[in-house]
Amino acid sequence: MEWSHRPIIFDHNRITRSYIGGKLLNAWRGMPEAEDNHQCEELLVTSIGAIADGKPKDYAVSRTLDGTSLAEIIRQDPEGILGRAYQESNPNQLSVLARAGDTIVRLVMQCHPQKKDAFRFHERHGKAEAWYIARTRTEDGVAPCVYAGFKPHVTPALWKKWVESQNIEAMLEGLHKIDVKTGDVILIPAGMPHAVGPGCIFLEIHECSDITIRVEKHINGVDLSASEMYNGLDQEEGLKLFDYTVYDEAEIRKTCVMEQRDPLYQGNSVITTAIDERNTEAFGMKILTIQPELRLPAFDGHRVLIPVDGDLILECDGEQYKLKQGWGCLLPAALGTLTLRAEKGTAKAVLGLPGKISHE
Repeated sequence: MEWSHRPIIFDHNRITRSYIGGKLLNAWRGMPEAEDNHQCEELLVTSIGAIADGKPKDYAVSRTLDGTSLAEIIRQDPEGILGRAYQESNPNQLSVLARAGDTIVRLVMQCHPQKKDAFRFHERHGKAEAWYIARTRTEDGVAPCVYAGFKPHVTPALWKKWVESQNIEAMLEGLHKIDVKTGDVILIPAGMPHAVGPGCIFLEIHECSDITIRVEKHINGVDLSASEMYNGLDQEEGLKLFDYTVYDEAEIRKTCVMEQRDPLYQGNSVITTAIDERNTEAFGMKILTIQPELRLPAFDGHRVLIPVDGDLILECDGEQYKLKQGWGCLLPAALGTLTLRAEKGTAKAVLGLPGKISHE
């Protein structure tokens, strides 16, 4: 069967990051036991891979279970995989991607470019992202949390002063801390300062970019180079990529903490919306609860599918495919109706959808 007419399941794609974790990620994905270390992030569905010092441009692009590169699959049939409108808008690239990370420490404080700044990196998109909190654990008595958005007292001048002096305590105190639990969805608009806190497995749905501006020189035993911090910009220009909007407590929760809504029932199964154009034009996210079966209609574009609780059997055109918990799958534009069955009677999955089409 052609790639564009079947769900495309991807192989392991573990990369090294500056944070520490991975033990719970391996357990969640049904992989061999491992100790927590810097091999703590899995690129689940990506056509761009990851930016890393010393690595080639196509580093960590997704490959199928038989080793076929997603880049090659798209090249063979871009409209069938991406959808015509998405191919025209973002040629030969996915417009929505997925990764998962597991951390026992706080990630580096960072932001990603807004669309208006993407040209600096010869890209079409900024990078908004959202985290589905798939699992949690308490580390050293610290409840799972994330950090997002500037508090009202922070100004660009203050942020620059703290970054230059590496006053990490003041920087962290300048961001809102949001406690999280399993099943929460957190939206991070492009440009917003943020950091995942300790104790989270986070499934990230995001735009087609891996550009990150990091503002800590040393974290978790790792020294970051200037290129790792500012992606080729100097500090002055890098700090301009932050969105210096400030939020009070109610405003940050309204902006970042998503509520599931608009349930669509199929028997005991249900599709709810976590993120759509009311929240961001960057991408969408739906939560699928499968008990024991759910039919997913065709869509004129590509989507990413990741089971977060339980394994799935995917069925289309008389063929069946097993998608394990924590693994990534691309649903091509040419795919027809897809039936999802929970292997053990009940399961939950996250569906990522591309956002508003832009031809700029």
